[in-house]
Amino acid sequence: MLKNKKDLKKSSKFSNKGSIRAVRPIHIAEDLSWNYGEDVVVYDVREKTPFVSYYIVASAQTERRLDFLKKTAEDSLYDNYKDVDHIEGRNDSKWILVDAHDVVIQLFTREERQRVDFDSIYQNCPHKVVKATAEPSYKRRKKPVSQQR
Repeated sequence: MLKNKKDLKKSSKFSNKGSIRAVRPIHIAEDLSWNYGEDVVVYDVREKTPFVSYYIVASAQTERRLDFLKKTAEDSLYDNYKDVDHIEGRNDSKWILVDAHDVVIQLFTREERQRVDFDSIYQNCPHKVVKATAEPSYKRRKKPVSQQR
């Protein structure tokens, strides 16, 4: 049984390292966390790769929630002025990649995330665990009149 906050931090699989000052990747991660994303982590990989600045990694309990997270990621990227370049792993995939050039979102089922162990590759990079406790509120990009409901 956990008795205090220190015990909670020690028992967590993911923990913060370094600092991330960019707000857009954090906003996207908050949206994913609020919409049933689990273990959402933002990795700052600018020192490791010249093509990607941030990886956002999230898990889903089921494949149905994984599809919902993909839609949430697309909407959140749009709201944060990021255009989706392409999406990989659509149909019955347990791993979906949403590429927005400098921000790449990796969505997994729990089992697939453990199997692939993507987090161990970037564990030494600055990263932040994001857990939304309230609905994220930030200035969102307005949709064109033709897309408003």
